[in-house]
Amino acid sequence: MRLDEYQWSRNPRGLHNKAAPFRMDQGRMVSAHYGWAKMVAIGGEYLDDIPWMLANNITPIVRIFRHNFGAAPADGGLIGFWRSYADRGVKWFEFYNEPNLGNEWPNGVVQDYRNRDQIIAPLMDNWLSWAEMIISWGCYPAFPALAEAYGDIVDVGGWLDAMMTYLAERQYDRFRAVMNNGLWVATHPYIYNHFYQEQAGSSEPRPPDLENAYEGGWHFEYPYDPIMQSHRPGITTVSGDAEYPHGDVIGVAGSGEAFLLKAYELFGGGAIPVVGTEGGIIPVPNGPGSYQQTDNRYPGVSWNSHGHATLAMFNWIANVAPPWMFGITLWKENDYYEGPNGSIPAVQMMQQTPPQYKTVPALAALGNVNPGAFSSGPGPVHATPDYHFLMLAAGFNADWFFNGGSSYYEKFRPTVITNADYIANLPYQRSLGLTILATEDMADYTKNQITQRWGNVQVDLITVKSEERLAAILRQRVKDDKRFG
Repeated sequence: MRLDEYQWSRNPRGLHNKAAPFRMDQGRMVSAHYGWAKMVAIGGEYLDDIPWMLANNITPIVRIFRHNFGAAPADGGLIGFWRSYADRGVKWFEFYNEPNLGNEWPNGVVQDYRNRDQIIAPLMDNWLSWAEMIISWGCYPAFPALAEAYGDIVDVGGWLDAMMTYLAERQYDRFRAVMNNGLWVATHPYIYNHFYQEQAGSSEPRPPDLENAYEGGWHFEYPYDPIMQSHRPGITTVSGDAEYPHGDVIGVAGSGEAFLLKAYELFGGGAIPVVGTEGGIIPVPNGPGSYQQTDNRYPGVSWNSHGHATLAMFNWIANVAPPWMFGITLWKENDYYEGPNGSIPAVQMMQQTPPQYKTVPALAALGNVNPGAFSSGPGPVHATPDYHFLMLAAGFNADWFFNGGSSYYEKFRPTVITNADYIANLPYQRSLGLTILATEDMADYTKNQITQRWGNVQVDLITVKSEERLAAILRQRVKDDKRFG
């Protein structure tokens, strides 16, 4: 199955219901131009809502709630409800939810992902049987959403690795068949304040109340944005330093990319849809004086800036995010509509602004393509590049740069990389200047590898034979205030 064959609204905006069995408000859903409706149901209480949702180009997602369900198999009652929703036109279904959290398991069960036989095996085996059933109805089963938590038994990276490795070792052919026939990935991207908008004419972040959804310069690509990369150079969604050995996924597309990278590594995967079925910018503000700055490396979020950033986030998903990132359903309806001040600014901005629709290319689910390669990469440079990366070519002695280039680094603060694949995460709307440090035998090869993959990159090649020569070149650049040669 190709990415463009999935049936949905092509509108990334979504909303999660407030709780079962409360039905979603049709007026709210239509006036704010939502394209997704996520419903957690007890049974069939939402069956009558499906026709009006589909008639208004709103794609429903259904999960049937059962308390402390753990890894239990689907029973007849659940199957009957799923089938009823499928008969009404629902195609997108979830089963298990956040299995890395203890409150999703029966009392007394320790949900340790290292316990393969009692935790991972029944969870994946029962999920796989359910997924095959959903596919047999012509519908789409979700890979279970994990809570984006870190450390000990809840660790999202550890859980994802354990689940995918089990499927690769025990259920390889069955899982590949599911991947190729309608699988999608549910995620819970609560992004806090992991985003920002650049100031006009500068790469510096704007203060929150100067953010404007109708202007450019937004960064939602965490952990690949310049702020994060300057603090933790080279961190990805699946790898990092000693503090985050499994990487960092607390961004819009983070958990989705982590899954797809594992699927590529273990199954020869390609493009599988990703939908955030809970998420958004949290905490949701509850009044005009609200302000949160969960991560002090990034600007905070105010009452009004939350609205601009929410609208900008959906536009970013439509226009900049990888093609497999299909949207987010905001958590949750009552937080956005029923607070102390009624609906919040994000709602008004969505009501006033038509959605931007996503163009989905014809990419194969089993295309054996790294998900990063789906990004178009940076666009052309106009005057000054938006980003500056410094890459150490293969075989280059890193000590030469860190010893001889410290003054250059302190002045210009390039993002230091050793792997060109990071370039694929840059959106086409931004440009890149790439300084390459290479020895003579690797210089032309490295430059050609870059220009053949990303023709818009401005390449700044430095070829040296010694640390002393590199130090002299970089000191002169600092003296002349020249970032590039």
